[in-house]
Amino acid sequence: MKKYLIFLLFLLPSLLSAQTEIPNSLDGFAEASWGMTFESIREKFLSMATNPESKEKIELLNEKKEESLLIKRNGIFYLYRFYKTPELLKEVRPKREGAPESDPSIDGQTEFRENGILFSVGVTFNLVPSEKIKEKMEKKYGKPRKEAIGDDKVSGAAIWELVERRENPPRGGFAVVWREGYKKAPYTRRIDYFSANLKEVIAKDYVDFFSVQETKTLRDLIP
Repeated sequence: MKKYLIFLLFLLPSLLSAQTEIPNSLDGFAEASWGMTFESIREKFLSMATNPESKEKIELLNEKKEESLLIKRNGIFYLYRFYKTPELLKEVRPKREGAPESDPSIDGQTEFRENGILFSVGVTFNLVPSEKIKEKMEKKYGKPRKEAIGDDKVSGAAIWELVERRENPPRGGFAVVWREGYKKAPYTRRIDYFSANLKEVIAKDYVDFFSVQETKTLRDLIP
């Protein structure tokens, strides 16, 4: 998780450039919207997995409450990632008593969230030539905003910025298609999707997390 957050917070800003218009925004993944709770998505998949009329094969393989759900759906693995405010921030950013947790797209940056909310989905599948994946992504989302190729000329990633920045806060998300070498050719077996707005929420919490001891000390020194 730590390595993944570092990628979210520090790598993407250096790769993405300003964007004027997008074909559509990425407001979630499949049946799930960004900000949905762990329990709501878990119940959705349990219902689908036990539905005798369903034509899909769905299995809940692993779960870590309020943090992640690993789903196998028709032979493809989906890792649903959830975010909640770190416990260390509870003392410096207490949750308002009696107030329900608000939509994170509105004012989630200012409160303590105890329930995990969906901010990312990782998709893993059998190796597919990267060009075929890219072609399908471009048909749906247009050209990627940025492509990075490794020194081996094979590995790397393509990044789609699917964000509606005319709204405040911006709505949408990012998609990252990873490339790796196989028989000296680029192949893909992993795609990551994540929320643009919740990326900003996590970035703020990440900074606050490392300054929490200083904040607590100042609070105690100046009551």
